[in-house]
Amino acid sequence: MARPKNQQERRQHLLQAARRAIVTHGLAAVRVRDVADAAGMATGSVTYYFREIEQLFQEVYAEAVDRFDARRIAAVEGVTDPRERLLVTIGSGLPTGPDDELCCLLYEFSPHARRRRVDASLRRTLYDRQVSLYRSILDTGAGLGRFHLTAASTEIASNLVALEDAYGFHVIARTSITRQRAEAHIVGYAATATGCDLAPASVAHSRGHEVSSS
Repeated sequence: MARPKNQQERRQHLLQAARRAIVTHGLAAVRVRDVADAAGMATGSVTYYFREIEQLFQEVYAEAVDRFDARRIAAVEGVTDPRERLLVTIGSGLPTGPDDELCCLLYEFSPHARRRRVDASLRRTLYDRQVSLYRSILDTGAGLGRFHLTAASTEIASNLVALEDAYGFHVIARTSITRQRAEAHIVGYAATATGCDLAPASVAHSRGHEVSSS
């Protein structure tokens, strides 16, 4: 494993190692030794850059929140049609699969938000950003006459984010809810809430497959 050349590279290297260790062992079980092993470095190197492992965890979580938000913004960049923008946003809010590292990280930290002030603040920031993203799409679509909202845009946006959180957990937990099924359910709610036919061919196909196999 190539050794990072400067302090900033070493910090980034340790953050990457911590992400892998958290996904592998779970946040509650990770120790300094696990991060050091994942980084191919001595434990002293970890504590040199991060005196407390909680400091390392906080940076990992903050980075994950920013990366998730950036990923969603990038996904809709250049998409101007409200209907398509809503569909893309729904798709980008779910894990790509059970091994989506970024989403797994976010779910590892979420249960701790109730007790850890920093985690709670970051979780609130992430939630508010996602609600704002949906609300802007809904308001734009309604303004253009494409959407006929059945409730206030803030309420619909909040429900969409809540559905993402719930269904996303099932995806990474490998329950009977697959990513395709989760996306179909959320799109179905969004279609009802916006009064707009949102079912793309892929979602319609997956719905038909589920009905025929049930």
